[in-house]
Amino acid sequence: MTAIRPFQTLSCAIFALCLAGTTSAAAQNAPEDIKRELAALRAEVQQLRSEVAGLKGAQGAQGAQGAQGAQGAQGAPTEVLQAQVAELAQVKVESESRMPVKIFGTIHANVFANSGTPNWLENPNLVAAPPADGRQGTFSATLRQTRIGLSMAGPTIGSARASANVAMDFFGGIPGFQTGQVMGLPRLLVAFARVETDRTAVEVGQDQMMLAPRDPTSLAAFAFPALFRSGNLYLRTPQARIERVIVSNVRISGGIVAPIAGDLAIEDYRFVPPALSGERSRRPGVQAHLGYASGPADAARVASFGVSGHYGWERRAAELADSWAAAFDFGLRRDHVGLAGEAFVGENIDAFGGALGLDARAAGGWAELQFFAGDKTSFNLGAGIDQVTDDRRALLARRMNRTGYGNMIFSLTPEVQASFEYRWLETSPGTGSERRNHHFDWVLAYKF
Repeated sequence: MTAIRPFQTLSCAIFALCLAGTTSAAAQNAPEDIKRELAALRAEVQQLRSEVAGLKGAQGAQGAQGAQGAQGAQGAPTEVLQAQVAELAQVKVESESRMPVKIFGTIHANVFANSGTPNWLENPNLVAAPPADGRQGTFSATLRQTRIGLSMAGPTIGSARASANVAMDFFGGIPGFQTGQVMGLPRLLVAFARVETDRTAVEVGQDQMMLAPRDPTSLAAFAFPALFRSGNLYLRTPQARIERVIVSNVRISGGIVAPIAGDLAIEDYRFVPPALSGERSRRPGVQAHLGYASGPADAARVASFGVSGHYGWERRAAELADSWAAAFDFGLRRDHVGLAGEAFVGENIDAFGGALGLDARAAGGWAELQFFAGDKTSFNLGAGIDQVTDDRRALLARRMNRTGYGNMIFSLTPEVQASFEYRWLETSPGTGSERRNHHFDWVLAYKF
């Protein structure tokens, strides 16, 4: 209202002046009462002029103050400007608790071909018997290994930092539909919360198990690591663990894991997990890992070693059967050349891919030679073996599995990678001849 009033007053004044000018000539012959009214009108016009002049002066003073304020703002402390920049640089995705959330993932496309009859077309780990018509070999493409996840930075609790991660891919199977191949079902990969200081960490959730944590290098084997059931033990499982840096570069971790026995044999979709031998043992498994690393895993010169173990139970009729494993893993790199691998022994560790996925005693491992041609190109060549070692091997469905592979991984940009991989796989049944498969895989992956 204050800003509008000067214009209203000025309009009234102009109108009055015009009226006074048009009547000035007739004022000489007007009666006395008209003369008195004209004199009063002139006095009112003068008063209006004075008010207009005052309002103009007030607006000028406000403009001067605004200019001085702008000059003062230009000289504001740098802390204010830095705070404004920091606010603009903040992550804009937030959780309900207003903690920052980072979205990450990988769009993974692979085209593949097989010469035999593997169990998984895009990432084979066993070879089945030839079909009845004898016509072997497959070719197709998929994006089921595409991954998406969230990483959340939690509050600081004293000197400890809280964080959480959750990720999934689409390797959980396909629906029973005519074109189900292109309708990959979601699969939970990891979902855990973590609180850590510089030397100690506590983690609860689903994550890579503590037993045998090292995997071969492969962009084609993204959903499941390479050499699963050929010497590489692997499982992401619910767990609660504690990690502690004992001395410089030496870390120990230990905890309990869910009693997954790996004996779910049904092929159809199940809404509720059944009570199998692991769950019926009524107790968790126990795992631990002791490792040494001379530096970060991606350093040009690094040496790392680890020993790990697992112990669990499975309910078999009226008795409890032991499930155990011991593993050794290593990684070495000196400039352009690297070497990595793992060896294990165990019994009833089919849940981890040991004993070719069977309940039996087994031993195996893998080794890989790495060559880093530059920042963008790497070559990897390796092999793995898993074999049953108890007396029942001739009575079981499989007694040995061997895999050899080679791949080239090229980083077009830090976000875009391409790879070509060849994999030779041989499965030996309990009795009968070996089954072989040649697998070719072309991959294009975009990380975000």
